[in-house]
Amino acid sequence: MKRLLLSLVLPLLGLALFAAEPLPLGRIDYVEGGVSLTRAGKVLPDPNPDDPLFSGDLVKTAGDGLLVIAMDKSTGMGGTITVRSKSALYLRLSEAKGEKKTQIDLLAGSVGSKVKKLASGAGTMQVTTGGTVAGVRGTEFEVAVSVNEASLVVCSEGEVSYGDGKEEVPVPAGKAVEKRPGERLRYLPVAVSSVRQFREKWIADEIAAFRADPVRALAFYEKNYTTLSGNFAKAFEPFQKSEVLRKWIEEDRAGAKPRALDPAVMREKKAIVGDLQSLRKTLFIFERVYYRLEEIEGLVAGTALERRELRPGLTAGDFLRRVRDERDGLARRVGLFRYAEKLYELRNEGGAGMPGSSGGDGFFGDDSDFFGGSDF
Repeated sequence: MKRLLLSLVLPLLGLALFAAEPLPLGRIDYVEGGVSLTRAGKVLPDPNPDDPLFSGDLVKTAGDGLLVIAMDKSTGMGGTITVRSKSALYLRLSEAKGEKKTQIDLLAGSVGSKVKKLASGAGTMQVTTGGTVAGVRGTEFEVAVSVNEASLVVCSEGEVSYGDGKEEVPVPAGKAVEKRPGERLRYLPVAVSSVRQFREKWIADEIAAFRADPVRALAFYEKNYTTLSGNFAKAFEPFQKSEVLRKWIEEDRAGAKPRALDPAVMREKKAIVGDLQSLRKTLFIFERVYYRLEEIEGLVAGTALERRELRPGLTAGDFLRRVRDERDGLARRVGLFRYAEKLYELRNEGGAGMPGSSGGDGFFGDDSDFFGGSDF
């Protein structure tokens, strides 16, 4: 019986949920190679030019993938967002005090953009990587994250503000700033005419650094994947049994339009929000580990590294096979959670998300040094 709700919801994803769809965050301007879009846990058919993208959409690109998004004027911003190959990110749009905020939550890979405000105070944009935030002020820029959990911002026009929760620095045109785990932000020299080449070289150097000591890195990933997977499963158990969630799914299937200020709806939100917040907090960290592992799998598969032991009795190949075997089950559970998020938003005035749903936690929720700790 405990799997009943999960099996019930899967065929319903994407049915009545989007009957009252909000304005799009943007539309596809160009698509190339392997690109997938996931909305509230449902993977959409092959994306095409002019298809809309909405807040909460997950965008993934394969090794040959590229996606260019033209921002919608409803965001208060104009311009394009370019999702590079081997990337994964969430698109989010929120509003506070009359100002729209577009947030790109970069899980893996890199993203570029050339954007500007359509009017004074009309909108803002941020790119988050888990431990850092790049604030855009009408500019052309690139943000990348690596398998070593380093992040990079390169600006070729205008200015970006870049911070890690402890300090914030300006990144003007022609400058780049790098953030490494356990270290302060630092400027790197870069030629304005070679921003893309600089980013590509930085990523190649990061991969070379990973290959210099892959067992150490993979052992850290294995430890954290195992811990976070257990935490996610523990938080998911009461969530999937929620009577409130079951009721919301049935209402969505029937095409009901909930009223945010209905006392019954407010009680239901109060009853389920704790489970949602607990899952979101774990998933915010877990997804970053997961998508780094997707990239690492491509570096390890078919090499002698698969036979190296991460700990007695567990090889790198064993660990990565476990991740692959758990992939479909994890996707279904994440899909149910994202669906529940949307159902919650539909019951909020203005479509706002859960309290604290904008993210911003560090990669491990504290100041852990990803590769500089004493766990090895």
